[in-house]
Amino acid sequence: MGVCALNDNHRKTNNLSGKTNVDDNNNEIELNNNQIKPKECIINRLSERTKFANINNDYIISENILGKGATGIVREGQNKNGEKFAIKTVWKSDIEKNELFKKEIDISLELDHESIIKCIDVYEDNSSLHFVLEEITGGDLFDHIIHSDKRKLTDVEAMDLLYQILEGLQYLHENVGIVHRDIKPENFLLYNDGQRIRIKLIDFGFATYCKNDETMNEQLGTPQYAAPEIFEQKPYTSKVDMWSLGVVLYNMVKGTQPFSNTDIEKIKEQVLHKEINYNGFNNNDLKNLCMGLLERDPDKRYSAFQAFNELKIIQNRATTEGTFIVSFNSYKPDIHKIMFILHNDRTLKQELKNIFLEECNSEQLHNMFDEILSINSREKKETTDTIWMVSEKLYLKAEKLIEFAQGSKYAPENLKQRLKKYCEQKVMEKLKNQMINIDNFFTTLIESIKFIRKIRCFNEFQKIDKNNVGWIDIQQLNNFFKDSKKKNNIKTKLNPKDKIEFETFYKIFNEYNELKS
Repeated sequence: MGVCALNDNHRKTNNLSGKTNVDDNNNEIELNNNQIKPKECIINRLSERTKFANINNDYIISENILGKGATGIVREGQNKNGEKFAIKTVWKSDIEKNELFKKEIDISLELDHESIIKCIDVYEDNSSLHFVLEEITGGDLFDHIIHSDKRKLTDVEAMDLLYQILEGLQYLHENVGIVHRDIKPENFLLYNDGQRIRIKLIDFGFATYCKNDETMNEQLGTPQYAAPEIFEQKPYTSKVDMWSLGVVLYNMVKGTQPFSNTDIEKIKEQVLHKEINYNGFNNNDLKNLCMGLLERDPDKRYSAFQAFNELKIIQNRATTEGTFIVSFNSYKPDIHKIMFILHNDRTLKQELKNIFLEECNSEQLHNMFDEILSINSREKKETTDTIWMVSEKLYLKAEKLIEFAQGSKYAPENLKQRLKKYCEQKVMEKLKNQMINIDNFFTTLIESIKFIRKIRCFNEFQKIDKNNVGWIDIQQLNNFFKDSKKKNNIKTKLNPKDKIEFETFYKIFNEYNELKS
């Protein structure tokens, strides 16, 4: 979620759609299919670093949703050797976002650090981008905090994760000159390497190059984690990432947000003026480190290098004074407990999401979500037992979500039967402590239905556009829509000579299917 929209002064991407070319006098001349050269078949290409090819030729991509971001969805995929990956797909129809996508391509392919997700490749076609990423199976940091004892991390675990994060941020800021601009718990994924919890930074959709103390001006990021200088619309540096990390550290240690209102103007007021409450920090050194990150003056705020060295001093002091039994480098948590939490959390949410996704339409999901919110507002006395409000976000116990769906008048019968069979195969004890962010759960599903429908439509478009010229003609369109009676009722106005690109085809596709139903 961005603090505000980008400015409208982004240069529009050059479009060689095959519609026209120019002669020596710069007059437009129409091209026919025989005149189109191979390189002119590629329209709207964002980067020469991508593979301009159909990703389905190399990867099998399922419709299982791993995550939903501001610009696209992440699905499960595997190559011909059976190796599993996460495939992030975004659409190139938004010209403003295309400027960000160009940076994301270059940045993702450049990064190589153990605390940062690895991008294997980026595929591009005329309408979309597909980022092939390593698959991380342990869920995100926010969920890990929620499911930890007392819904916060121990000082030792928080500092071990912070140590890894700071290694990654030092690499970003100082080695390659990149600012992430959306540091938050949801953008860190966890896994267990057999020795400790490992953490990786993901989602470089807002990232940009910023070297040698250059400044930036775009107002990007998630409001609760955005630095004061962003709200003040002042030029800023990589120090904005450090402020956001301070909020993340606060989350890990206290289990709460320092700025918890959902209204952007109120968040702005809190970020600029609220006195931050550090009660609950058991370790004074860790509190001082957090204060150094949540310093409103960016010139006085810790850099990644300063914070990392401060953390090492805290580590050494803690080890010397015997505050902690083990040093951070030798920190070995209860592997069985961690594996249980990480594996079952991820598996549970993904299985439930995909059951709902396969059995429900957007309207049913909207109605169920509204019904849950209505029940929550009416029965606040029960929230301490069944519902949790964390940082203004509604969390519902997984078993309660299943019970609710089975009793909802908006849930289709197939969903109820699937959930019943699912519960019969599971030990319900494992579900009792699993908390699901209801807003994220339903929003992801609703947006994913729209996204997958568009992907299916694009697959049909590619079958028609066999030569990959980026458009089809009226005759090809008519051949695709078999039902002439419904086809004649489509309101979209087209001329016989029109070159129909995918976005136009998609609008017609949706209109046709609405008429058909």
